[in-house]
Amino acid sequence: MQDTFYKAYVYLDSYDNERIKPWLFKVAYHAFIDWQRKERRSSPYEPAWMEQTAAAGPAAKSAEQEALAREEAQSWFRLLGKLTINKRHAVLLRDHHQLSYQEIADITGLSLASVKINIHRGREELRQLIQQTYGGDYR
Repeated sequence: MQDTFYKAYVYLDSYDNERIKPWLFKVAYHAFIDWQRKERRSSPYEPAWMEQTAAAGPAAKSAEQEALAREEAQSWFRLLGKLTINKRHAVLLRDHHQLSYQEIADITGLSLASVKINIHRGREELRQLIQQTYGGDYR
């Protein structure tokens, strides 16, 4: 987060009075990509930040419900980590962060059609992974 706001401050001159949320997400996305490339050189990629994000979700009413919700989110993030990077980012930004297709396209630098395709294909691959892992129909 600190790196994102640092880079936003450094590149403030590139801000063209557009909507601030997509612009900040774009800065964060590129900061993440830079971090990921640096980490890839030193160690294998592990989606630990995804598990931390899942653990920081809304609080459940009971400890049992909280544990079940955390396990469900962690397994979803684990399966999400098996997707290709473009599909993973598109699904994560759409389903977890609830951004619009256009905002995702602005953040990732992909065309609107590519974003929609990546989300659709990513969701389908997730469904297949869930069926293979847990059996049954998941919708």
